[in-house]
Amino acid sequence: MRGRRPWRLIAALLLALPLVSLASCSGSSDEAASKQLPAVTLDSLDGGEPVDLSTLRGPMVVNLWAAWCGPCRQEMPIYARFAEKYAGRVDVLGIDWNDPQRANAVSLAEESGVTYPLLEDPDTTIDGQGPFPAHIRGLPMILLVDEQGRVAHMEYVEIKSLDQLVTLVNDNLGTAL
Repeated sequence: MRGRRPWRLIAALLLALPLVSLASCSGSSDEAASKQLPAVTLDSLDGGEPVDLSTLRGPMVVNLWAAWCGPCRQEMPIYARFAEKYAGRVDVLGIDWNDPQRANAVSLAEESGVTYPLLEDPDTTIDGQGPFPAHIRGLPMILLVDEQGRVAHMEYVEIKSLDQLVTLVNDNLGTAL
């Protein structure tokens, strides 16, 4: 009997690991509030002009995502609907982060109906820059940027509905969508 107990403990720890990982992906960071977007230039995912993040102004929703991220795949059509519905009032920008398979990211964006600008950061260049943590701990992540280019809100969260996204934007950017 004693020989089996370590295996039970190991099995219990392995079963608990995904729950700990999920828990670490939620939550907001007040540390990022009021920090400017960094002077980091990222390439466009569709081959367009590179973008210096420090030049961006809001109101804007910035979504960090990757094709390998299950929750990101689920929420991407919601961002696409938001961008279409509120075009001209709130901009949307996606950053494909830490994703070495560019073709999969492009396919996901097309399948999701994304028409808003997408940048790529396969080498995690933004880590530790400006409001971004030194070790981005998971995806998806949302940043809400005000008119001065400052991050008003940053959170690791899966967007599950258009209403949820509208509420986040209204509450943190002072919009009335």
